[in-house]
Amino acid sequence: MTSLQKLLINNCPGLLLALCLVPTLALAAASPGVEVRNGYVRGLPPGTVNTSAYMTLVNNTEETLVLTGATTPAANNVMIHTTVRRQGGMMSMEHVMSAEIPAHGQLKLATGGMHLMLMGMKRQLRDGNTVKMTLQFEGGESVAIELPVISVLNE
Repeated sequence: MTSLQKLLINNCPGLLLALCLVPTLALAAASPGVEVRNGYVRGLPPGTVNTSAYMTLVNNTEETLVLTGATTPAANNVMIHTTVRRQGGMMSMEHVMSAEIPAHGQLKLATGGMHLMLMGMKRQLRDGNTVKMTLQFEGGESVAIELPVISVLNE
C-alpha cells in the first residue's frame, strides 16, 4: 500500500468513499440511456392552466424502456396522454399509464398523438422560458431535462 493510500484511509475515509462512489453515481445519472430530441413545452395565452410538452425520446439501450410519467416544478401534475378519435370523429385526450420505447427505437411525443400534459401550471410560461422536468421510467430510473418554451404562435 502506498503512503498516499494509507493517508487517505487513515485521515480521509469520507473522501475515499466518495471517490469509490463516483463511477456508480455517473452510471446512475447516465441511465437509462435515453436521448431527448427536439423537445419543447407549448406556450399558451395568459390564464391557461394546462399545457403540453413534446419531444422524441430515443432509446440507446438493448432493452425496451417504459416511460411511466414525469414531474416538473412548473406544474402540479404531469400525465402521459394520447389523442384518440372517438365515434363520430370527435377527438379527445386519454390518460395512459405508460409508454414503451423499443430497444434502439424511439417514441415521438407530438401534437395530435402521445404527449405529456402539464396540469395546473404554477406560473405563466413565455416564449423563450425554459421548464425543468424529470422523466420517470419503470424500475425507478429518471432523466432530468430542461425544455424551451415555444409559443403556440411560433410552432
